[in-house]
Amino acid sequence: MNDRKELIKLKCDMLVNGVRLNELRNDLTESQGWEKERAVNFLPAEIKIGNDVFVQVRENPDANFRIRISGKDLVIENKVNDVISSGEFVSLPPFSKSYTNDLTPFEKIVVYNGICNLNFTWNYYCDYFRTGTECRFCNLTPAQDFYPEENISNARKTASQVADVIEKAKKYHTDPKSILTRGTPPDKQGLGGTVQILEELSKRFPYKNDRERTKLLMTISPTKNISDVKLLHDLGLHSVSFNFEVFDKGYWKAIVPGKDENIGRDLWEASLIDAVKHFGQGRVFTAMIAGLEPAKTLLEGVHWCCDRGIIPIIVPFSPETGSQFEGFRSPTYKWMFDTHYRAAEIISEKLPFINTSDYWKYDAPICAECFTGGFLFDIIRENAGLKEPHSCCELSHEVIGMNIPESNV
Repeated sequence: MNDRKELIKLKCDMLVNGVRLNELRNDLTESQGWEKERAVNFLPAEIKIGNDVFVQVRENPDANFRIRISGKDLVIENKVNDVISSGEFVSLPPFSKSYTNDLTPFEKIVVYNGICNLNFTWNYYCDYFRTGTECRFCNLTPAQDFYPEENISNARKTASQVADVIEKAKKYHTDPKSILTRGTPPDKQGLGGTVQILEELSKRFPYKNDRERTKLLMTISPTKNISDVKLLHDLGLHSVSFNFEVFDKGYWKAIVPGKDENIGRDLWEASLIDAVKHFGQGRVFTAMIAGLEPAKTLLEGVHWCCDRGIIPIIVPFSPETGSQFEGFRSPTYKWMFDTHYRAAEIISEKLPFINTSDYWKYDAPICAECFTGGFLFDIIRENAGLKEPHSCCELSHEVIGMNIPESNV
């Protein structure tokens, strides 16, 4: 399968229904010489399928597709053992085993999305879990208990640590992309350590114009002081995302009660609108989760955002261990693909700059190659006829073989 349209559909199915891995683990033991214990615990974070389509791996023993090793090749098979697509594990960037200046290993500071993105979670603590008003789909704070082997640390990353990683990445690419997120702090006021991070980045990487800003997308909550939106821009932030999660106001109250009680819907919307005034179109985002509300209201949210110059990031719902939605099911593959496709058409029509190579090469802080947990940007790219990778920003060009342990696990 080399048709990108079909590969995007495969990506959708793998995100909604997961993928089987038990046969892959057997292959690693029998044909690659792995020790059984190592193979049993192997869980790749992402793979590349076919023609440069990158997908997050979500294990499900009942999935429609499975990952296998055929000879020396990684392949995707269906339930009747037909090879549907080639596959490749994605390597970690060459600097992944480095240390910060305070001798903290990079693996405790950053994870890597796809081939081009540094992902920082400033801290995993969110006070909404303490008050029982956490977002119902979220497992940010409980993740520390469920996934201790992933080096998840509640310790806050310092501004210097974040800057050390980006500085190292800049030796491999002049304009690396980064995302920084965090939980809501106990006081629920102000911007907290994000100010120190932006100050450190501006000091280390001075800029003369907006294009030279360090390409960092912050996904955070707005504060009760709307002037903080301008402050973020003045401190040098490249892009910002205040995530709706759900657009319908009734679902909003039920699913994100902490956001509703602390910030409120009106101020949330006003902060997004104000952000466009300062950051400009193409640098303001909001995530909405497909599957938590009817398609009708989700698409109303897409229209609302595009009419105001805001790019909606549509994320397929995936029930998380430790969240209040643990054990729930995603919508069907057809519903998910059709809803995403319609959202992509709306965005492309109302925000035409998103259909240009220049936007993805020079301005976008996120792209199809690093948004491995969604496929909205894959559809936009395909519909616009953009053939080159969106990112043009590979931190590492290499894809590893089966016997090398440096995979993005």
